[in-house]
Amino acid sequence: MKVTLEMIDELRSRVNVTYEEAKEALENNEGDIVQAIIELEKQKKNYHGHRRQKREHINKDANRVLNKFLSTDFVLRKKDKVYLNLPFWIVALITLVTMPFSLVAIVLFLLLGYQMRIVTGKKTKFDINKNVDRMTKKFKETTDKIFEESEEMAEEESESDAEESSDGEDEITIE
Repeated sequence: MKVTLEMIDELRSRVNVTYEEAKEALENNEGDIVQAIIELEKQKKNYHGHRRQKREHINKDANRVLNKFLSTDFVLRKKDKVYLNLPFWIVALITLVTMPFSLVAIVLFLLLGYQMRIVTGKKTKFDINKNVDRMTKKFKETTDKIFEESEEMAEEESESDAEESSDGEDEITIE
């Protein structure tokens, strides 16, 4: 069946596609507009599914890199004795903030025979959502506790003020 411009326009009015995509879908389905719409919708679902898979793959790679970075340590040792074992990200941050001092310290440690190693391989799992949720929960618990204690203190203060004013007489003593 020959595909006409009217058929292509009809298909394009129902599905957001280019003229070329509409023509190809109509040719593949022998001019049947309904079948062409179904085919194009299936293609669109596959496209969104592919994008979701790609996004999930990127997220998994980012988590893997982050976990690797967070499980890397900086170790300062001399012979068999370890003098410093810190997460690498902390050492990197300190080095950036205190650059001149850090460079002098590195040279000094090397001259004194210390070994500096970057060690990976610890198996740690860092789930940022879980940690943020945990921090939010702790923050909420702490603020709730502070508010409760301040309310209790205010009640105690108002009770003590009420007791003092119920004595009937106010005394002012000047010595």
